[in-house]
Amino acid sequence: MARQSRLSRLDSFDPHEYFAPAGAGESYSTPLHCRLHATPGRVAGRARPRPEIHMELDWEQLLIAWLHDPPDKALDIRTHVARGARYLSAALDRTVESTELKLLEDSLAAVVERLPMPTAGSDGERAVGPERGALHVIHPLSGVGRDVAVPGVDADTIIGIVEGIVADLGSARARYLALWRLLPERLAQHHDAFAVMPADTRVPDHSIWNHMDITAAFHAARQASPQPGAPVGLLSFSLGPVQTFIEAARSVRDLWSGSMILSRLAFDAMVPVLEQLGPSSLIFPSLRGVPFVDRWLRAQLGARVPAPDGVASRSPCLPNRFLALVPWTDDGRAAGLADEVERCGRASWSALADAVRAELRSRHALDGAFPGWDQLWDNQVDEWFDFRTAVTPISPSALSDATLAWLSTGRSDITFERAFAGAGRVRSLADAIPAADRPGYRQDQAGRWQALVGTAAQVLEAARTVRHVPRAAAVDPREVPAKCTLLGSFEQMGPGRREDSAQFWGAVREGLQGTRLRDGERLCAVSLVKRFAVAAALADELGVSARELRFADTATIAAAEWLDQVQLDPDQVRREHDRWSGQWLHWTRPDQDRDDRAPDDVWGRIRRARQDSRPPTYFAVLLMDGDRMGDWLRGNLAPSVQDVLHPRLRDYFGRLPATAAALAQQRPLGPALHAAISTALATFATQLAPPIVARHRGQLIYAGGDDLLALLPVRTALACAHALRHAFSGDPDHNGGAASGFYRPQEPDARELPTMGERATLSAGLAVVHYKEDLRAALDVARRAEKAAKNAGRDRLGLAVCRRSGEHVTTVAPWSFVPAVERLVDAFVAGASDRWAYHLRAELPTLVGLPAEAMAAEIRRQVDRSEPDTRRLLAAGPAAAVDDAGAALAGSFDQLRACSASSSDATSLEDFVNLCQSASFLARGRDA
Repeated sequence: MARQSRLSRLDSFDPHEYFAPAGAGESYSTPLHCRLHATPGRVAGRARPRPEIHMELDWEQLLIAWLHDPPDKALDIRTHVARGARYLSAALDRTVESTELKLLEDSLAAVVERLPMPTAGSDGERAVGPERGALHVIHPLSGVGRDVAVPGVDADTIIGIVEGIVADLGSARARYLALWRLLPERLAQHHDAFAVMPADTRVPDHSIWNHMDITAAFHAARQASPQPGAPVGLLSFSLGPVQTFIEAARSVRDLWSGSMILSRLAFDAMVPVLEQLGPSSLIFPSLRGVPFVDRWLRAQLGARVPAPDGVASRSPCLPNRFLALVPWTDDGRAAGLADEVERCGRASWSALADAVRAELRSRHALDGAFPGWDQLWDNQVDEWFDFRTAVTPISPSALSDATLAWLSTGRSDITFERAFAGAGRVRSLADAIPAADRPGYRQDQAGRWQALVGTAAQVLEAARTVRHVPRAAAVDPREVPAKCTLLGSFEQMGPGRREDSAQFWGAVREGLQGTRLRDGERLCAVSLVKRFAVAAALADELGVSARELRFADTATIAAAEWLDQVQLDPDQVRREHDRWSGQWLHWTRPDQDRDDRAPDDVWGRIRRARQDSRPPTYFAVLLMDGDRMGDWLRGNLAPSVQDVLHPRLRDYFGRLPATAAALAQQRPLGPALHAAISTALATFATQLAPPIVARHRGQLIYAGGDDLLALLPVRTALACAHALRHAFSGDPDHNGGAASGFYRPQEPDARELPTMGERATLSAGLAVVHYKEDLRAALDVARRAEKAAKNAGRDRLGLAVCRRSGEHVTTVAPWSFVPAVERLVDAFVAGASDRWAYHLRAELPTLVGLPAEAMAAEIRRQVDRSEPDTRRLLAAGPAAAVDDAGAALAGSFDQLRACSASSSDATSLEDFVNLCQSASFLARGRDA
């Protein structure tokens, strides 16, 4: 029997009115006629979070809204409605009539993406479909187009895939969740084209999956709203502090644990939205394939959802913020949902802290021996994180175009088209279309979604300016403990008196399940949670034991390649002896640490291996950050309108008068562009970065999509950083043979995966430090190197080499020059001498005053004075002659000058010499 939601009747509501301007010449008695909700407050909670708010949602109708358009719509648009009804009938195990697919939310989702378009024409002359077995698609961020081979319509195959996904699932909610997660993946496995099948063949820069998700998001938000017109809003969430929390670390475990805790809190905060409105309601970040979400889905759907695999499952990959489409109502429903988001995030943190405290209490009997040891615990835990939400209405009755213009300019007499001039010019395309070619609906919505998202960001930022005043702890001033040795802003746990404190920390030192405290460490509640979260909770949540979830120490990371060469496997040693320390590699006797004696057989193998070569003592901290990500998310770097049009429509508009300015404007931001950015970042974080770092023998600490932290052996660090840079943008020369803006992993039968595109860039800081260096100092060096790369023009690598002797050198190089440095590293590893580089260093005071040609000549002379083996190794290419070495290095210098045009020749020479000597140090991995 056909069903129709009361909210989705097309004859009762005009979707263009929903986003339409309030009217020309509109005036206001007050400048802002909308109610905004922002919650800066703190809500303490002690239990593992479960949403308490309940919204009535018809999950069958939500599934219809999501699958209203068939995934193969673009293959045959004329018959797509009938196919959609067939696919939904298979999904719901009942007959779905075509009339049920006529949804207002379909139009709303189209309106927020739509550019002014003509009709298809009486003879279909402006219609776009498959031609010669291919569809034209355009990368949404780079604007690069290509023709993609597509299959023919095969409804029976798609029905079979749909039926296989929903088999044995009784509820409509379970079927919606299963299809949302699995159908895009299964259809892409059937044919690659389904991963990029366009929603609109005329503007093929966003996929059908983007349109399906935003349609479902509008439907869920409107259905959960009991008010006439069903207004909706944008819920923004942020969590902090991030950098301070992560980088307060003394071990690799501390770093990873801080990152994983942040991802866990962000996920638990979004659970109320997921459970009440469905995962399609999240605009940012993209959630398909995210390990946290897959574990949540597996708890409801079982093994049909693939278990998060290997390295990716243990990689923190959720950012500290999200944006969702939610109902906006007068009954406080939006405020209630925002409060629930905050409550669940805070309750997640409290539950984790309580689990650690309970484990410490039970393992060490602390309450009996040290009563009141945790009197500051609750206060510190509750005061640390700042959870912020804001809800912004997006219906014109609450936030009209005129109000958006006022918010942007501060003037009530400015129209939207004047306040947002670029969007105004894009809207003018509707007037440029000849009357006979115009559709029967208004086309004046371009830029509205972008302005709404910008307003939502401003509201959240305003909420963040309201500072919380921490409550004072009720502690006897004569008994105040000393400060935490990791986070100096909080007091350490335990008694205040020095003698009692020493006994307390002696009892706690053994820690939990193999995780210990170091000598002299005295930690506050927040630091204790970071240190022991793995043993107390995170390992169980990831489905592994705490002992399985081990992390290599910095000495082991530094020596990773050397350990491979000498066939000494730390994991095998752990299995045999239940312990391993990279510091054993550098000891002079096996009992150098009385509490951590090296096993005799392992010590013997280490001594024999060191007779042939010494293990490296330096490792690399790699910190990467996407350039101008705020501008990307605000739509300020989107491709131009003409770049995202199908060539047929591009030619059509190009022939019309007075359209050049509009076509040159940036494509206004819509949910699909947000989805494209989010999907690319999630793909990088979950599917690209983890295997690349693992392949280079590194330890991935976190990959949030637009940022990354990893620890690596120095010999592989440059290659890893460069590979990650290529993967981030899908560089067509280094993306596994995929199309521009995509990346094909090295695994067999791997499919193309979306990236940010070739216009997106990444800057990095690479700090080379001794394994004994304090991690906090090492992270600071990497961050300063990354900042230097940003300040030098972005899309660069900052390389900082910090020797134990105190000599610190930081050099910034364009990514295009990194291969030249990699070749030098390879040459030095193979045995080339670096004496010529030291001679150049000694001559720098003289050389910097000479012309560039003289600098290059001296580089040639010094290299050509080297012994034949060195020249052979330094010569460019395996077939190059020994005599080519000097010319090759001089050519590298000229290349650096060319790609550092803003620098003087003297600076370029100094950078060149620094990079040459840094390459030699990377090859050694230890002091001479």
